[in-house]
Amino acid sequence: MKYVVIFFLLSFSLGCNVVDPVSISGSVEKISPEVFANAAVTILHEEGYTVETVDPVAGVVTTGWRDESSYASQTFLDVSRRTRISVVMDFLTYEVNVQMTKQKRSSEDPWRNDGLSDADRDRLQLILARIQERIRLIAQREGVVVTKRSIW
Repeated sequence: MKYVVIFFLLSFSLGCNVVDPVSISGSVEKISPEVFANAAVTILHEEGYTVETVDPVAGVVTTGWRDESSYASQTFLDVSRRTRISVVMDFLTYEVNVQMTKQKRSSEDPWRNDGLSDADRDRLQLILARIQERIRLIAQREGVVVTKRSIW
């Protein structure tokens, strides 16, 4: 009986392949919802993602799934991978949170969350930095435009 319980516990722990999505945060200047949406959509598009949801007022931009499978993994290992990114802006603290969800599957299995590699984490960090820089540039440009208009 003891071995049966151990077997079930071991099976259960191995079967619970739950991996939380990884997110990172960074601060930005005080900006409008439109500036946030512009920066996030532009950078995600440049990164090769298709943006599916944009809600500037709520501060949320979400992409669709992007295929990350290599030819070798699909052909020889029969494994597919995909990623999705969500960007959330907190307009109270002016923090931008970028989250990546990565999934994989073999031909017989359903999609399951997969852990992020160091390269995935680096790419997530780069996306956050590019969004922050884009927000800074847009805010800087708008500041110049407002100053010129106030002079006239």
